[in-house]
Amino acid sequence: MMHLENLRLINFRSYEKFETDFSDKINIITGNNGVGKSSVLEAVHYLSLSKSFRSNRDEEAIHFNSDHFVSKGTFVSDDGVRENISISFSKNGGKAIKSHGKLLENSRDLIGRHPVVLLSPEDIITTIGSPSGQRKFMNMTMSQVNKNHLSRLMSYRGVLKQRNAAINMAASGRQSYENTLDALEEQLGELCSSIWEDRVNFINEIFPEFQKIFNDLNEGKKEGTIEYRPSVSGTKNEIMEVFKLRRANDFNMGFTTKGLHRDKLIFKINDRALKKYGSKGENKSFMIALRLTQGKFIEKKTGIKPIYLLDDVFMELDRKRAIETVKYINGIGQVIITTTNYEEWSDKVGFKVNLIGLS
Repeated sequence: MMHLENLRLINFRSYEKFETDFSDKINIITGNNGVGKSSVLEAVHYLSLSKSFRSNRDEEAIHFNSDHFVSKGTFVSDDGVRENISISFSKNGGKAIKSHGKLLENSRDLIGRHPVVLLSPEDIITTIGSPSGQRKFMNMTMSQVNKNHLSRLMSYRGVLKQRNAAINMAASGRQSYENTLDALEEQLGELCSSIWEDRVNFINEIFPEFQKIFNDLNEGKKEGTIEYRPSVSGTKNEIMEVFKLRRANDFNMGFTTKGLHRDKLIFKINDRALKKYGSKGENKSFMIALRLTQGKFIEKKTGIKPIYLLDDVFMELDRKRAIETVKYINGIGQVIITTTNYEEWSDKVGFKVNLIGLS
């Protein structure tokens, strides 16, 4: 097992300086809204994946009175091996990722070393309600366990961007497109086929574990299901043919309308679409089960227990379900939870936690 021993922040969000130590089990960060609880989780997320879960713009994490931020943490393995990771970003110099002070070439060298599983209110909205959020769930999970999958995703995005540019050039009559699109679609066909197969295998593998966890959290009263709906599927040549047949339509639309960037997941409870019929509590319960399943998958594939970051996940849960959830996560690895209402269910937890109070 690996855990995060400490965290140090400089000019990060509302913190000019911040430092705290963590237990290798359950840590609960308490405090009123607006005191910076989520920022602590965001900083940990940076140390694992080199990016925020709250914004696509690194500069938004800089303290208002500064031009840079630093997030530092020490990760410790079961046999006592330590790794000091730091992420810094400045408005002029960009981002730097370091291990023991040595600069890493890119984020791919960091991803997968210290995996995390995140559940936040924003995550629930985007993953349940947005195909892009659903794809992000698949991408982030598989990328933390398979560097080849991460490379294929990055290659796909690059080739897709080139095809979109070629489509716009051809549609405007500024250049011939046949040879260019043939070459790009051959690359897309190969990448799509590989990633589609990865996603099929991923959903098939996690589904039984998800059903078990969801069933346990809901005392067997509800059944949750996950269905993968790919935009394209099949062999390289079959997918190439789809792209070729879509060219005229894509010229009209101005972008690539088919591909793995259009895939989605369908979530259901008792055979009813969660997005349409699910209550806030059901949405949150479903996502808790999904994220716990994600963690189990990462542990199985890498042998590393991920760090679970649970941001205000109990707000929409009733007291009984909140207690059952905390009991369930006891023992799964290091967990860092933020909450404003710990006192409402703390008397029923039944085991020791590390409390970090913010004010």
